[in-house]
Amino acid sequence: MNDYLINLVTRICDRSEQLNDSQTISWQALREAEQLANHAYVPILYQYIATEPDKEKRRAAGFIIIQLSRNTNDPEVIRFMLDRLRVEQEPDMITAIQQDLERGPQIPGYMNLDPLLNNTLSLNNNVRRSALFALRGTNNPQVEEWALNLLKRTVNEYDIYYIVLLLHKVATKKSLSALKRLLEHPRQDVKGLAFATIADIEKEKEALFYARCLLRGQLKSEAMEAIYKYADESAIQAVITRITEMLSKRRSSGRLSLETFKNGFTDLMLGMEFLFRFRTVKSEVKKTFSWITEKRAAYLLPEEREWIQRNLVMNKG
Repeated sequence: MNDYLINLVTRICDRSEQLNDSQTISWQALREAEQLANHAYVPILYQYIATEPDKEKRRAAGFIIIQLSRNTNDPEVIRFMLDRLRVEQEPDMITAIQQDLERGPQIPGYMNLDPLLNNTLSLNNNVRRSALFALRGTNNPQVEEWALNLLKRTVNEYDIYYIVLLLHKVATKKSLSALKRLLEHPRQDVKGLAFATIADIEKEKEALFYARCLLRGQLKSEAMEAIYKYADESAIQAVITRITEMLSKRRSSGRLSLETFKNGFTDLMLGMEFLFRFRTVKSEVKKTFSWITEKRAAYLLPEEREWIQRNLVMNKG
């Protein structure tokens, strides 16, 4: 094989504890591989992966070739790695390939997904769940139907969560009935993800449902996010009620991590963002912001005070 690629594979497989600026040799090599865009390396790596007996070296080469697929827009690499799932026998290697596929470019919808679909039935937890993760990277409509059938037969609560994670990515209206049943699931994360998926499918159509959930205290964080994303002025009173409830007592900064979405907003910030759209036309919204700034400023978390400063104080008048 190409001398450079041999060297790169060797460095990726390096397990020494020698550090350079707190970065291992392997870590530096992985970051280097992520930048590769020389398509001439692809057929060389095909041959290497097919013939190399050392599984750690095959693992490293698989990581490299997925990066090349991403950086050169070559989907055929994905087909090659899917085929490798039929060849590899050890669960850790199968899991590694599926993790690479998950992090790689989108799997084209025309490719045969049977290796991944079959692995969702594996007895090995890591193989099963990494296959579900990898399937999030395709728009093949077969995946939604497969996930719904899995959901019917699965009793493992952890697997149910991973299936719903998959549905969150691929679900259409076809999945609504199954998702609504999951709103009664005992696990909070399953219920919350099902709710978020329903909202992303139904959007503004179910705005009143989101408001009712907020008022009833059901999946409050998910309901607030759905209102922020999709609701109209019909949800104003529900949001005001929830904000009044949240600011009825002091909250500790430690709760921020529990209330923050991936966009960095707390529930209160999402509610204020929603109300801010109507601040010039709805008197109850103006009154709510006045109450927050005049009566409850001390109850705000630091990020929320920054929001007030940025959106209300600086734009006053």
